[in-house]
Amino acid sequence: MAEKKKIKKAEPRNPHLSLILVVAATFVAFYPSLGNDFVNWDDVVYIMNNDMIRKLSFDNIIKIFSSFFMGNYHPFTLLSFAFDYSVFNLNSGGYHFHNLIIHLVNAVFVYFVTWHLFKKNNLIAFIVSMLFAIHPMHVESVAWVSERKDLIYTMYFLLSMLAYIFYNKTGRNKYLLMSLVGFVFSLLSKAQAVTLPVVLLLIDYYFERKPSVKLFLEKAPFFALSLIFGIVAILAQKADDSINPVGISLVNSLFYAQYSIWVYLYKLLLPVKLTCLYNYPFTDNGGIPFYIYLSPSILILLAFVLYKTYKNHKAIFFGSLFFLVVIFPVLQFLPVGQAIVAERYSYIPYIGLFVVVGVLFVQFRDSLKTSDKKNTLNYAGVGAILLLCILTFNRTKVWADSVSLWTDVMNKNPKCLAAYVNRSYMNIQYKNYEKVIADCDKGLAIDSTHYKLYINKGTAFRHLGMYEEAVKEFTTTIRINPQSYDTYLDRGIIYTDNLNQVRKGISDFRFFLKFRPENKNGNYNLAVAYYKQQVYDSSLYYCNKTIELANDYAGAYYISALLYDIKQDFAKAYEFGSKAQTLGYGIEPALLTKWQKNANVLVPNFN
Repeated sequence: MAEKKKIKKAEPRNPHLSLILVVAATFVAFYPSLGNDFVNWDDVVYIMNNDMIRKLSFDNIIKIFSSFFMGNYHPFTLLSFAFDYSVFNLNSGGYHFHNLIIHLVNAVFVYFVTWHLFKKNNLIAFIVSMLFAIHPMHVESVAWVSERKDLIYTMYFLLSMLAYIFYNKTGRNKYLLMSLVGFVFSLLSKAQAVTLPVVLLLIDYYFERKPSVKLFLEKAPFFALSLIFGIVAILAQKADDSINPVGISLVNSLFYAQYSIWVYLYKLLLPVKLTCLYNYPFTDNGGIPFYIYLSPSILILLAFVLYKTYKNHKAIFFGSLFFLVVIFPVLQFLPVGQAIVAERYSYIPYIGLFVVVGVLFVQFRDSLKTSDKKNTLNYAGVGAILLLCILTFNRTKVWADSVSLWTDVMNKNPKCLAAYVNRSYMNIQYKNYEKVIADCDKGLAIDSTHYKLYINKGTAFRHLGMYEEAVKEFTTTIRINPQSYDTYLDRGIIYTDNLNQVRKGISDFRFFLKFRPENKNGNYNLAVAYYKQQVYDSSLYYCNKTIELANDYAGAYYISALLYDIKQDFAKAYEFGSKAQTLGYGIEPALLTKWQKNANVLVPNFN
């Protein structure tokens, strides 16, 4: 009897058509972000007031690569903002579009990494990439412009993984080199990329590479770079005073870190009540809630899962350990910042959990005996995807502007003081001063020592013309936080300009300049105060100092002109008055005519 030949299963002619669905669903889910504004949560510092991104000059690029910024070393991220500024200026839509494009690229990379890793299984690759692309926990990384660093570091992280998978399959060193280059680029985008070498070992495990000297030697450059950039990241955080601002003890931080794993797992399955700021949970008297001390149970559970899947369920082991490895640096074992959990930290780690979901879905689907049951499961999967798209679409709109964002935080966490500070600040910009005072009062009812709320409240009173009340709020700020030096400047301006208490204004300005000697506004206001006090030589000195610091400071030229008028140096008065007028300062024509006439300055003939 003739032996039957095995018929090779034909591969689909267009195996990656599902990618079109991934890209389309993602674009629709995140479409509202294209109309969003910047928000006053890092966007002001990273973009709106960031001189480092104003020019793409060689000197500025050197500065970007040689500086820490906002407690981070991420020159590639700053370069991307510099590129955006050169194209879009401060049009927020352009920055949001750039974020969305990178996210779409990342979704495609996730698809191909999964496809090549799991023997070209289209369904697993589709599920993992779709969940990555549309999960509501990833809205923060896409809809928040300042989190561009998540998107860029992920892009190079995945590119490095993909190149390393090709290296495993082909043994060609060019792919190992490409993986190393991708890793360097990822590190230059965000320090969280330091976990990649361990991920590469996980890929070795999945491809059943036996431990050898070669296997570990090829990882040596990766681990060396991780160590270097890890040290740089710690130095950057120390320079920004970001390490342990909450004051958590080392022992308690271990429990809080494990508790955060529970939060990430919970939000994966039930992405509701999302917020941009997750404060550390404390009891009403500032103690540690009892459930925090139960958190180590999650590590026991995960250890059990890893033990059971190590030999016979490689994909589940790979996905579970991938999640733990990549999220480990941000689990707040060393507390950084004021948040215990951040949705942006899930951006890459969730890929591992999506792998677990995708593999379990496919295995369960394959175990079903009838097509009806399989179709029912398929419909359930489609329903879950649609639900996630709707949640993401709505969550993206929360990031429309600062007031919307912080209102959302207040609704979900009424005791979050940062929300009251930030929303009241934005209402100052929108001239909603009564709302500012209301927000500050609510925040101060929670914590009467939060000095930033007094600053915002005082600023609102100043704009309302309630100067005595404003001074009272600023004085309280200084009592609570004597290092709030800018408040001395604000109070001094009210003393000088509104309350006719010039001596007190001079005292505040001089104290401010003791700590901010190169501040142009401080020097100018001291010049104005001395002018009102009729101490003219001191006034002229601080006018000159202001002009040295900012040669386009119109007010300083005008006060200088008035001082030279008093000195009867009309040529100088006309020179400085003309400069002030050129810079847009409104000067009475009669004054310029007087100075011109007395200085015998020739009037140009334009006929």
